[in-house]
Amino acid sequence: MKSNRLNRTHSVISKTAMLKSVSSKSSVFQATVGNHLHRFSMLLTVLCVFYLSGCTTEETPTSSTNQTQETSFGVVMQVDDYPLFTLNYTADYHFDSYLQTGSMPVATSFSTAAKNFACTCFSAFGGENRWLGRNYDWPEPSTYFLVFTDPPDGYASVSTVDLTFFAYDHTESPDYPVNQTTLRTLPFFPFDGINEAGVAIGMNAVPEARAPMQPDKVTIGELQLIRLVLDYAASTEEAVALIKQYNIRMEEPPIHYLIADSSGRSVIVEFNGGEMEIIENTAPWQVTTNFVISGLQNWQEAPCWRYTTTYQSLQESEGVLQENTAFYLLQKASVPTTRWSTVFDLKSGHLKLAVGRNFEKKISSAGF
Repeated sequence: MKSNRLNRTHSVISKTAMLKSVSSKSSVFQATVGNHLHRFSMLLTVLCVFYLSGCTTEETPTSSTNQTQETSFGVVMQVDDYPLFTLNYTADYHFDSYLQTGSMPVATSFSTAAKNFACTCFSAFGGENRWLGRNYDWPEPSTYFLVFTDPPDGYASVSTVDLTFFAYDHTESPDYPVNQTTLRTLPFFPFDGINEAGVAIGMNAVPEARAPMQPDKVTIGELQLIRLVLDYAASTEEAVALIKQYNIRMEEPPIHYLIADSSGRSVIVEFNGGEMEIIENTAPWQVTTNFVISGLQNWQEAPCWRYTTTYQSLQESEGVLQENTAFYLLQKASVPTTRWSTVFDLKSGHLKLAVGRNFEKKISSAGF
């Protein structure tokens, strides 16, 4: 961890002094995501595949194709044949510059004509554990990335990215030199993630969303909101305050968000009719799927079986989950087009990820 990063106020958001020290949490974070290429070899020891059998866990090599490729901005490694890659991003991706103008480094946008979307996200805080779980469901197979970042003026984080939105075919290897421009921009397009402060965020597509637009605010994209939270928020409270400083441009499909932190607080962030809606957890859990939560009076009336299945399970357990039951809940809510399932441990900074509904095989990343 950089000695001065957590006490430095970011220039773009200095008016709210959002960057606060999280030194008191350092005991639960095991290591900072690598800042230099020579540290990437350590990543090989913490990216492993777990095969679950009964109550035991056997550590197994990830893949026979674990080859690495160095680039000018980081190191790419394939860790699963689904295919899933990691990118240890060691360069500065200049997100602070983006926040000043809302101008992307390349002309790339999160947009698709696909309508068959179905994702499930939940927070669970019963007992001593703190979880955020998420299924990412999408009709088209693609190439997927775990992106490790550690910006000079923000929090280290790990996030997931789907290359569908960069027009990748799932049989195409992303480490070809012709594709380096795309890989360089991956930090700008996280789909979910967790940072070293214990803040995790996931998103779900919804039929419609319209955010407020104010001429005196910079406009950022809906996925760049996730990067904003990962880089600069140490709590859900800080995340909401950060989001309020920007106009949010909804793409196709529009989305809403579930944000959770290690204190046991979570919020759903939605944009309806030009207004920002914040729904705080009143129970030790929250759930989002693919409909607007604002205005829902009774969970049993929700127009989505994945929502009612997940909500009922969390209600019955009073939000108490272990890691294996968190994955079991994601398995119950999964569909044939589930591309990955992630459980974020907000207390340790760990994440575990299963791809393609293969819940017997999980890829693990150590905490920060």
